[in-house]
Amino acid sequence: MKVEDLFTSMIEHRATHMHLVPGSPILMRVNNQLVSLDSQILSPQDTRAFGEAIMNEPLREEFEDQLEVDFAFSVPGLSRFRVNAFKQRGSVAVVICTNPPAAPTMDELGIPELVKNIVQESSSGLIICGGPKQSGKSCTMAAIIDLLLETRTCQIVTLEDPIDFLHKNKRGVICQREIGNDVISYETGFNSLKHQGADVVVVGDLDSYEVVDNVLRLASSGTLVLACCTAANVQGILEKIVDFYPGHLNQSVRNQIANGLRACVGQVLLKSASGEGLVPAFELLINCPQFKTLLRENKLNQVQGLMAASAREYGMQTQEMALRFLVRKNLITMEEAMQHTARPEEFRKIMSMPY
Repeated sequence: MKVEDLFTSMIEHRATHMHLVPGSPILMRVNNQLVSLDSQILSPQDTRAFGEAIMNEPLREEFEDQLEVDFAFSVPGLSRFRVNAFKQRGSVAVVICTNPPAAPTMDELGIPELVKNIVQESSSGLIICGGPKQSGKSCTMAAIIDLLLETRTCQIVTLEDPIDFLHKNKRGVICQREIGNDVISYETGFNSLKHQGADVVVVGDLDSYEVVDNVLRLASSGTLVLACCTAANVQGILEKIVDFYPGHLNQSVRNQIANGLRACVGQVLLKSASGEGLVPAFELLINCPQFKTLLRENKLNQVQGLMAASAREYGMQTQEMALRFLVRKNLITMEEAMQHTARPEEFRKIMSMPY
């Protein structure tokens, strides 16, 4: 199969990922399940030829030097793809993932209305979108960016590795900077922001102390910062951020979060009860006086309880509450919810309560 045909097949089958591994047929992830594209078994020559066909010379050199490479690949008129090529058993394997050609809207994703209101009302502070791998957080972030571009006259600067969605200028303008291609490093990107007049800064992943520290400083100095974070849930996101800091700075970072955080959205993707497509479940933490107190007293283990207790007052929502809603509406099965909940016992308890 030709290279362009493989990418087209992903879009036609609505696959999120394609796996090319020697000794296996081509596999696609559809509705979070791996299915074979055909019965042909790939050889090491097949996968190497595919990788070389979509890499330019600098990428080939990086691959030979580092034994793996991660990059974005666009097919005009089709979509934008993220490619990871790596060595395994001395041969080349390739995993491709894709996003829709255009950013989805917040309504299409079913993002809580309160999140939209917070985004539109915020001119500074930090909004985090988190979840485990393949939970759709990149789509949620893209929808938030698109909302800002449509409704606000602002300049947005992104630091991404790599760029997942290509956004268009609307009322607002956007400068998307890809690490390695448009800017040497995150550090360089953060240092140059002071010269770029950004109203909104978007960071692809809170994955190191340096990135987190720069993000918290920006958020507390009058800039609106949007950031993704890979973690199981909202509590896990907060713990991950604090853990990046050495012990003697933990109190300081908790104070920074208390002062700068506006909202934290956690999400998971689940198979729909009908078997067609995936359904997101969102949990939502809003910064409030009680949350600030828990942070400063180092009681992150009580954040979930606060979210549940403050649901009516602030509009917060725990993962269990979101899953219960989806089960009660027959959008997902109880079995699917149990497989994805981070706190099974708490979920069983909330399911036994009157709706």
